[in-house]
Amino acid sequence: MRRRALLRQVAGWSVVAVLAVGCGARIDPPAAQTVSQVGPGTAADTSQAAAGSTADTTADTAADTGAAPATGGAAAPAGGSAAAGSGTAAGAAAARPSTAAGSVTKSSGAGAQQSAGTKSGGAAAGAGGSAAGGSGGAAGGGTGPGAGVPPDAVKIGGASSQGVTDSEIRIGVLAPLSGAAGFLGELELDAVKAYLSDVNAKGGVRGRKYRIISADTRMESPTEATGARRLVEDDKVFGLIATFGDSLSPYAASRGIPTVTLGMLPPAHASRYPNVYPVGMNNVMSNAQMAYYLTKVANFPVKSAALIYETANVPWAPWAPYAKKAWEYFGIDVKSMDRFNISDGDCTQLVLKIRNLGVDFWQIAESLGWPLCQAAMARQNYTPKFGRGGPYTDDVNFVGQVGQASDGIYAMSNGVQIMKNKGQPWPFDPSGVAPSVDRFVNSMKQFSPKSADDIGLEGIWAQDFWTSAKLLDDAISRQVDAVTWKGVNGWIQSQKSWNGGLIAPANFDPKCKSGSAAWIFQFKWNGSRLVESDWQPYGGYKPFPDELKNFVMPGAGDCWLTAMADAELK
Repeated sequence: MRRRALLRQVAGWSVVAVLAVGCGARIDPPAAQTVSQVGPGTAADTSQAAAGSTADTTADTAADTGAAPATGGAAAPAGGSAAAGSGTAAGAAAARPSTAAGSVTKSSGAGAQQSAGTKSGGAAAGAGGSAAGGSGGAAGGGTGPGAGVPPDAVKIGGASSQGVTDSEIRIGVLAPLSGAAGFLGELELDAVKAYLSDVNAKGGVRGRKYRIISADTRMESPTEATGARRLVEDDKVFGLIATFGDSLSPYAASRGIPTVTLGMLPPAHASRYPNVYPVGMNNVMSNAQMAYYLTKVANFPVKSAALIYETANVPWAPWAPYAKKAWEYFGIDVKSMDRFNISDGDCTQLVLKIRNLGVDFWQIAESLGWPLCQAAMARQNYTPKFGRGGPYTDDVNFVGQVGQASDGIYAMSNGVQIMKNKGQPWPFDPSGVAPSVDRFVNSMKQFSPKSADDIGLEGIWAQDFWTSAKLLDDAISRQVDAVTWKGVNGWIQSQKSWNGGLIAPANFDPKCKSGSAAWIFQFKWNGSRLVESDWQPYGGYKPFPDELKNFVMPGAGDCWLTAMADAELK
């Protein structure tokens, strides 16, 4: 497995060079890959899809109704496996066998990897949120045009939007599938594949099977935007699942295509992008969460801090002043805000600066290059008085690049623990159980086994992308006539506290997008490797005080993240 191979390369601090080389150079995007998903035990057959097989839709039409002719590449009958045809404008090359979940073909199109997924048979949830254990489709599996109409169904007549035929629904996934962060992209894609394959195995959405087409972003925001355009215009996908959500949002909004994103960057929260839905935490949220924990939960007498931001892979520099205000609300003096990109290579001078400033805490993991700084701290035998941490820490493979030097780092997640305290810190169910956690684990083991080890399951990348697929499926399963962008967007935007079962409930009202809250833990060295600590001593999910929200964005209250994004994007 790629991420295990990366760890095997670690010897001392040699990973620093690997990381710098992996993300420092820009390479032209690779040719598309298409994964045609099939059910267990069936074989996929690939064929070339004719260019232009799906009719074009104008931007005006898409933004209004999302209607497009229900045409596309070849597909299998409703009761069988998903079609093997790639459905891309460029066509597909010969297939090579993969796992039982599908086969892989390469195309010259949008860097896409296509695969199919499956529909849950859980009972429908009410309008306020979906059931934690299922996608809200028919109790009998959701197959057939008239099966199981949910109480919050959306009925829009006419033609379905692009990417929807009588037998399939195409979903585009944008993830880093190469470079230093390629192992994270594997987790993301495998998680979407697992959820949608589980849906397909239960009959699909009224007989339609999901098919995934993915594009490699190399963990670069501009590349994600390019990939989104290709997936929509060349591969005619119905919906998008992405990591960043900043550079692609203007295009996605202009087309009206439903777009679910981890939302690492604040623009995904902007009201001007009403059809972009952040499910995770952004950089301002993570700074506020850390400051809250240190001062109000741990009760550390933190008086000063330093922040890192980056301008390359996750370019959040415009939002750093808002993060600074979040620390200042808790009475913490931010003595330094410093840019550090992976391509900078050596962090020694920055570590010396922070050490000389004598800061109490360093919010270091707000740049993908933070392991370079941790390595430099270890060489100097230095750690700030109350530690260091940040959001880019949830994957133990990434944290483990510098080995024991990461002992004690404060990490963040908006998901759940798997290896211990299964389904906690948020059970998402009044009974105290977490049925979606079982479904997540089982679907990953069945359909994406190479990413279903304990490390893969516990990471934010798999959990958030599995949840993103669930959100799209929840909305699509509510469409009882035509499956349109207008109908899916309308349903998602009506969710004020959507419960995906793995992450904290989220609000998708375009004027008040919330993302999902994070919780804090530490990685501890157990003598041989890094392991997650229990969540309990760190307080679990803690809602931000209204005073904090209004301090950062006066008068915005619960809608502070959207207000912040709107203010900065004017």
